[in-house]
Amino acid sequence: MSLFITDTAQPGRIRPPSVPAVFGLPVRTLNIASHWHSPATGALLAAEIGRTPANLHAHVQRISLWSSLGDSRELIAAIIDLWMVLGPHGMDLRKRMLDTHREILEREGLAAWMSAQLSTGADRHDPLLARPGVVLARPVRGIRRFLRTPATLSAART
Repeated sequence: MSLFITDTAQPGRIRPPSVPAVFGLPVRTLNIASHWHSPATGALLAAEIGRTPANLHAHVQRISLWSSLGDSRELIAAIIDLWMVLGPHGMDLRKRMLDTHREILEREGLAAWMSAQLSTGADRHDPLLARPGVVLARPVRGIRRFLRTPATLSAART
């Protein structure tokens, strides 16, 4: 492996390689080109979502990809990740995803739950959402209780 790259415009010039770019499909559309249309692209999109969860474009591309590939397990995981990121925001987008993929979500028993959670969004700590393929879930059983409340933290600092 060479640590240097030659410049094609000036073959005698050698330069160090540039910093790798952040992953992104070459086309910024929501539909993915046929030569990128594979489960490997879905894995790359899931990794990108793990690195930058706020990248809504990657979320929608991932949902579109798994929907067109017909993989319902991965499609549900992608929808759950989008719901976690949106939280209480993006009501129209969440309604559209729920309406578009209602049949698949009903088979998994999630459609009624998601309908009930439309105003609040999904909590990443909910054990119901910890499914294979979900990148952003951090399931917790029982009640989450913080050891220190904001009042005890401010008292400890003084």
